[in-house]
Amino acid sequence: MTRTVMVAVDWSPVSQRAVHLASEMARAMGARCVLVHVRAPPGRPTDPDGPPGLLSREEVNELAAEWADEVRTSGVAEVETVLLDGPPVDALLGYVEANPPDLLVFGRRGHSAGTRMLLGGISSSVLQHARCPVLLVP
Repeated sequence: MTRTVMVAVDWSPVSQRAVHLASEMARAMGARCVLVHVRAPPGRPTDPDGPPGLLSREEVNELAAEWADEVRTSGVAEVETVLLDGPPVDALLGYVEANPPDLLVFGRRGHSAGTRMLLGGISSSVLQHARCPVLLVP
């Protein structure tokens, strides 16, 4: 059975750090690395640390190819990109449930109050519901 390290990406600097760490983990485990990006529905507020506005499918494909190439260059033999549309938490958790990884990696956020201030809304929700090991990257 092939081991899998999955990393959620949103093209932000913290996401880039998560990809770097996921690459290191995949290489150390002899695992494949799966980069998963979820495009939020139109009208949803954008992340101030991410790219401006909703990216087109073509722009997302270009970024995914670039980031996947960087992971391959780091020594990970098998790299896959998955592009999903929908509410980020639901789409990500649905994909993780259907394709359980050995490890899910993603960056934490600090843009709202309470627990979400420490972890971020998406991070907090995924931590509450994921049924696989999760690694948060600061």
